[in-house]
Amino acid sequence: MGRMFLRTRLHMYLLWSTCVFGLLAFLSYLVTDSSSSSSVTTVVGGTTTSTTISPANTAAPLKYTVLPGESLFGIAAKMKVSAPALVALNKIKNPDRLDVGTVLLLPPATGFVPIGATTTMQP
Repeated sequence: MGRMFLRTRLHMYLLWSTCVFGLLAFLSYLVTDSSSSSSVTTVVGGTTTSTTISPANTAAPLKYTVLPGESLFGIAAKMKVSAPALVALNKIKNPDRLDVGTVLLLPPATGFVPIGATTTMQP
């Protein structure tokens, strides 16, 4: 009997802690979501116009020329960007084949660079 009570009490603690952490995560989402964009509402002649302004990185993308012996994975590692981001930005059809002299556009620096799984193997 005592063992069942302990199991029930543990389940209740787990349930309450999950609810509390879920509430904290939701509140964190609301705080960070509202600070990432601002909204402007304008009323002109009885018509309401709402405009959302999101911060964007206006820096031009950097360019990189492929040298002999380089691979997409090597360039991504050297430039500290993800290979899938390079493939998507440059619309590369075959990431395993990269011609010498090809000019690649690199994503602009935002302070956060996701490094993800790649489709090419390291040489």
